[in-house]
Amino acid sequence: MPTSSLAYASKKKAMVKAGAILKKVLQELKPHIKVGVTTLELDKLAQKLIKQKGGQISFNKVPGYRWATCLSVNEIVVHGVPNNYALKQNDLLKLDIGVYFNGYHIDYGDSFYLGVPPLKIKRFMQAGQETLAEIVSLAKAGVHIGLISRTIQQRIESQGYQVIRNLTGHAVGKELHEDPLVPQFVDRPIEKTPCFEVGKAYALEVIYSLSDSEEVRANNDGWSLKTKNNSLGCCFESTVFIEKHKTTIITN
Repeated sequence: MPTSSLAYASKKKAMVKAGAILKKVLQELKPHIKVGVTTLELDKLAQKLIKQKGGQISFNKVPGYRWATCLSVNEIVVHGVPNNYALKQNDLLKLDIGVYFNGYHIDYGDSFYLGVPPLKIKRFMQAGQETLAEIVSLAKAGVHIGLISRTIQQRIESQGYQVIRNLTGHAVGKELHEDPLVPQFVDRPIEKTPCFEVGKAYALEVIYSLSDSEEVRANNDGWSLKTKNNSLGCCFESTVFIEKHKTTIITN
């Protein structure tokens, strides 16, 4: 087997293993997402579980970041720093988490409503879940990334919501964030955007809000980003590995 093929197989094996570890972590972490639990308590549990399951924390390898998760509540869209905030009834929590295994990162995101969501919020969340499922199905070798961007923008905006334009998906591998980016809107002809490449993994993200396309800094922590108009934000994310004849969903 050529060296490049060995590297390809080694990368895929490591990322699939990281995905298996993450699945076990999430099975034990999700039941603790409930009213009264602090985001810092959830992060400490995530750190413990990742190590117990044989992985390493991914996010603390980003310079300046020392947590295993980003936990963002309500108008905080992404990059929320775990703290002493206790989750409340009717909060919308965004969980962003990664695992690092044998030299490779994977990245995953999900959103959770504390309680029974009213129909307006249920539809809001379903829009992102369904959009993520569609773009995952479209991500194949040789497909232009612009097709993903157009799909996100059309599906989210056609339902009356707004994609956060400065926030994107991205390739992922030896670094958590790698090029190319996967934008959520189209600003050029699709055929002029990069194509998905065999042997690369991509973190596909749908990051959107009820009524705002802009984000600003929040909480004076250097990381948290909220919608500019304080509207509710939501996020869903999955890592996929591109192969010649199929796409493997690493985080499922």
